[in-house]
Amino acid sequence: MASTVLGFAAPGGAGLMITIGYMAVFFGIMWFLVIRPQKKREKEVAQMQQSIKIGDQVLLQDGIYGKVVDIINDLFIIELGLNKSVRIPVKKVAVAGVQAPNLTIGKKAEEEDPNVEYEYVEVEVEVDENGNEIVR
Repeated sequence: MASTVLGFAAPGGAGLMITIGYMAVFFGIMWFLVIRPQKKREKEVAQMQQSIKIGDQVLLQDGIYGKVVDIINDLFIIELGLNKSVRIPVKKVAVAGVQAPNLTIGKKAEEEDPNVEYEYVEVEVEVDENGNEIVR
C-alpha cells in the first residue's frame, strides 16, 4: 500500500532508492555550482583581508575609500579623505578590496551610445600670458 501512495509500484523499495539517488545527484550538482564557489570566494576575501598592511589604500563595503594607518587585533585604523586628522577604527571584515579611488575627471558621453553614461577624458590645461588657466 505504501508504494501506491507514493506513486510508484516498484517491488522491494527500488523506486525509493531511485528517488534518493536523484536527490543525491541534485545535491551534488548544487554543491559544485553554488556552495563550492562561494566558499572559494570567501576564502580569497579572508586571505586578502589578512594580507593588508599599513599604507594600503582600501575600499570599504559601504563605498568609502581610506588609507590604513594602523592595525590593532581585528581592527584597521583608516584615515579618510585629505584631512589627516579623521581616523576611524574599522573591522577587518568590512574591507571589500585593496584599491585606490579613481579620481580622473569624466564628462557626459555623447548621445550616440545609450549604454555609456560617462566617458573619461584627459583635461588639457594651458596658461595664457596673464597666468590664467585655459581648460580645453
